[in-house]
Amino acid sequence: MKKILLILSVVAFMISCNSQKANEEAVNAENYMTVDDLKANFENLVDSLVVFKGEVDHVCKHGGTRMVVFNPETDNSIHVEAGESGNFRADEMANREVIVWGKVLEMKVDDLYIENLQAELDEEIAKGGDGADVAQEMDQAKEAEHHDADAAPHNDNKHKEEIEQRVNQIKNLREKLDELKAQGKNHISYYSVECTKYEVVDDAEKATKDEAPAYETENHEAE
Repeated sequence: MKKILLILSVVAFMISCNSQKANEEAVNAENYMTVDDLKANFENLVDSLVVFKGEVDHVCKHGGTRMVVFNPETDNSIHVEAGESGNFRADEMANREVIVWGKVLEMKVDDLYIENLQAELDEEIAKGGDGADVAQEMDQAKEAEHHDADAAPHNDNKHKEEIEQRVNQIKNLREKLDELKAQGKNHISYYSVECTKYEVVDDAEKATKDEAPAYETENHEAE
């Protein structure tokens, strides 16, 4: 009986490995999707391995843990988390075409999520009485630490804007969720890709592809 169980375990392991290998082989640079293709099929690809190609629009300045890859012709964009691939380098990737391998992630925003956002904001405001007081308290602390009185008005405006942005963000989320509830959905879905590997498209390769159509057109006109 133990031998049978052992054999079954080995077989199951081999099937799992072969399935994973087949999946990984299918996800290669030759089978990449466009940004538009992936964005249109996010809902059906949650937790799936994907590979797509696009142009880097933005790289997070704080550690390079995120970037935005987009299609400049349609403005469709995809948020990419660094994940196992390591941090993204803006000097290496900004305004370049990239091929990204990764897993599709879904973040769900429901009533509870919005309530938690509201509670955090209320707690922060309560510390100073209102948004303006919170901003002033934070600016005073910074002024005492850095002894920079000139920075206080700028910081004050900045923190007031941050409070207002968070208030508007929560308001917009509530309105969007209400619209989805009318359609029978109980959450907002935000999709991203957790990157496991990426490649910057070689400039020479890109130049060759860009020049090829022009060459054909010139020959055609010459005829």
